[in-house]
Amino acid sequence: MRTKTVLVILLVLGTMGLAKDWPQMREEADRGLPPWIQYYNRLKGEPKLGPFYQSLSEPESLNVRLVGKWGRGPAARVTGRDSLVYLALGSEVAIFNCVNAHNPIIVNEIQCRYVVDRPILEDTILYCVLQGGVEVFNIANPASVTRIKYLPISAVDMCISDTMAYTIDADSFKAYRIVAPDSFQRLGACADSGYYIAADSGFAYLCDRWGLYVIDATDPMNPHQVSTLSSGIQIGSAWVESGFCYYTEAYPSAAFVIANVSDPYHPNETGRNTSIRVADIYKNSFYVYLASFQILDVSNPASPSIVSDLQLAGDLFGVWTRSPYSYSFVASGYEGLATVNIVDPVHPFRDTTVAAASESRDIAVDRDLAYVANLYSGMQILNVAVPANPTQRGTYDTTGLSPQARAVAARDSFAFLMASVWYLTNFRVLEVSDPARPFLAGTAGMYNAGQAIAIRDTLAYVAENYKLEIFSIANPRNPRLVGSCNLPNSSWGIRLRDSLAFVANLTSLQIVNVANPALPGVIGVLAKRALGVAVKDTTAFVGGVTQLYSVNVADPAAPFVIESLPFGLDTPVDLVLDGNLAFVGTSATPYPSRLRVIDISDPSAMYDVGYYITPEWVRRVFRKDGLIYAACNGGGVCIFETTSTSKIAEASPVAPIPQAFELMPNPASSFVDIRLEVKQNTNTRNTVRLYDAVGRVVLDIPFVPDPGKQLRPQRVDISALPDGCYFVSVEPSGQGRAQRMIKFGKRR
Repeated sequence: MRTKTVLVILLVLGTMGLAKDWPQMREEADRGLPPWIQYYNRLKGEPKLGPFYQSLSEPESLNVRLVGKWGRGPAARVTGRDSLVYLALGSEVAIFNCVNAHNPIIVNEIQCRYVVDRPILEDTILYCVLQGGVEVFNIANPASVTRIKYLPISAVDMCISDTMAYTIDADSFKAYRIVAPDSFQRLGACADSGYYIAADSGFAYLCDRWGLYVIDATDPMNPHQVSTLSSGIQIGSAWVESGFCYYTEAYPSAAFVIANVSDPYHPNETGRNTSIRVADIYKNSFYVYLASFQILDVSNPASPSIVSDLQLAGDLFGVWTRSPYSYSFVASGYEGLATVNIVDPVHPFRDTTVAAASESRDIAVDRDLAYVANLYSGMQILNVAVPANPTQRGTYDTTGLSPQARAVAARDSFAFLMASVWYLTNFRVLEVSDPARPFLAGTAGMYNAGQAIAIRDTLAYVAENYKLEIFSIANPRNPRLVGSCNLPNSSWGIRLRDSLAFVANLTSLQIVNVANPALPGVIGVLAKRALGVAVKDTTAFVGGVTQLYSVNVADPAAPFVIESLPFGLDTPVDLVLDGNLAFVGTSATPYPSRLRVIDISDPSAMYDVGYYITPEWVRRVFRKDGLIYAACNGGGVCIFETTSTSKIAEASPVAPIPQAFELMPNPASSFVDIRLEVKQNTNTRNTVRLYDAVGRVVLDIPFVPDPGKQLRPQRVDISALPDGCYFVSVEPSGQGRAQRMIKFGKRR
């Protein structure tokens, strides 16, 4: 697995050159690893900017409301009780009635705040361990689940033992007492990291890339490491029961290990089996079930033996087995829930799979239907007639020779899909007059990997890697390539204006003359890395790396930057315009990502007026009928609206006048120094006020003059403020003077 990761990193570095900070690179490098290990690698590899998760306890939005959500994404882990199975599926937990395991039926889909790594059942309570906290639900009635609370607890993984909860993240282990489902009392912590945790009798077992650590938490006020198993070896997962620890070694070679931990201070290995594939563990009686899917007999701890080895396709991340032992349920990355018949444990067989989903890469909305390009599970069709309750209507499966659905557009009774294998793609036209049964109506050749589609009149414009392709769709059942031109690198977005196509390319913004579709040609280039683009009149707005550019394109042959708006830790990935507002989907390093709202009424003075923290990074945004549809990669689809359009349009709460003071730094994260000219021997009383984007006073402090200095700085602590746009007003004798300030960065 490690070799595969290194090879992919080298491949991406070689093919993307200048894109070494590109957020997608880490995702490709971690492909095939369980989501929680990917998350751990992301946290472990990023520099800390103060307490990592504190921002997640802030209000999750400003002037933006979540209308509806379809959170389906890759399956992570699974648990269950009796005939009910709970599957972490993107940013939701799907509840299945498996009385008939051959035909699992979805009872409910619990929409969570962020991507779910593990669901934990305790009586009538479901704890969802998210990439950014823990969300708690009452599931006494699975068909009508009640949200109890979101807990901003830093946890890559968590386990519950009796009345204690133990968490692990990128830099520490923590012990909490569960006072109530909505109240965790933190007792103690120690500096041990990992991505998987198990616990029994006051001892916790942490799986890390450098070994399995045993933590004595019998005194939860003073947890501490007491021993290590498989030192220097990457551990996959663990299960602890009755004095034995069952765990998997992942790298440099795979193995299943049983250790005697009756004395956790002096554990010793009792047996191992090297014929396994690394996966999640579930133990039931004398059998251990691996998500790989393998069944091991562990009745003799000195000699664990494989009872059966079933080759299941895809990435297999979690497993749960129901008593009596007739079925195992596997979290199968992109196939969703896989049921395995184990009536005869020596000859298990895969019965069925349901709820397939993957990363949401693109979205298009036509009439009451949303079409989602799910990277490894085809095109999903959602009914969004009621935006608060999007429901799945149909699926077009792209498995086979072209499994990767990357870009989608839709019009009338047809959807247009780019589906690829690595760097080869074919342009597919799908008949969707019956959304429940979409079918292939026509195709056009094999081309480079297509990343975005724009439809106008009888033509489809496709931004591909290294090319712009133009297809005639006058007869949708017989699409044909009519023209193309070369581009320098990977293309991520495309917008049309008049006879021009604006292509966001990884090395630059490419402006292509498409007046003659048979002979398109690049006529202008802006040498800025571009991931997303939108155009209004003679101005293009371009999402670059950690900043948004406004670009004058009045002369398309000579575009130039008007202003660059810093995005701090966010990278704008895609954007759409609505009047004087730009809705920008971002990928953040580190977490969280956002949908950000930018006032673009003056392209030379853009500023933030709203945001919403999204379940995962936003790959594509689409606007229709006042709603914003966001494809949130592994977090599914979110539908947003602005909550205060009038206030957003009039975001500046005080009228700026010529600058009479200085702000340094700006943007700022923890503090800002205000330098105000103060006359000597003056008795003027000055007040510093900070307004948020809708005009509320969020900070009001006196400015203390120093008669001995004419330009005196005063430091103002802004670390407690949420990220966003603020207006700083220094008011001498009641006369306001204001400047815009961007606060962006983690609390310190």
